[in-house]
Amino acid sequence: MLSHHDRQELEKIERWFELAEPALAARLRAGRPARPPLLRLAVLLSLDITAGLLMLLGLMLNSPALLLTGMITVTTAVIIHLSRFGLD
Repeated sequence: MLSHHDRQELEKIERWFELAEPALAARLRAGRPARPPLLRLAVLLSLDITAGLLMLLGLMLNSPALLLTGMITVTTAVIIHLSRFGLD
């Protein structure tokens, strides 16, 4: 439980936050997470598809260079997915 003083301080912060950033405060109050930007989603999906195609072509054509490039692209895609790169 919070003390009376702590609750008052939190209410002050809440009022300041609503005055400074009303749109963000409303979005936080609604409790819905923000959707990822469409450009970011398109880039990630194209990176995933490119990685898969490079690896598939490398296997089908028996090309170590294409396979290695596909593996590097998959590694890059995994790092980007896990790091949440580009999120605001």
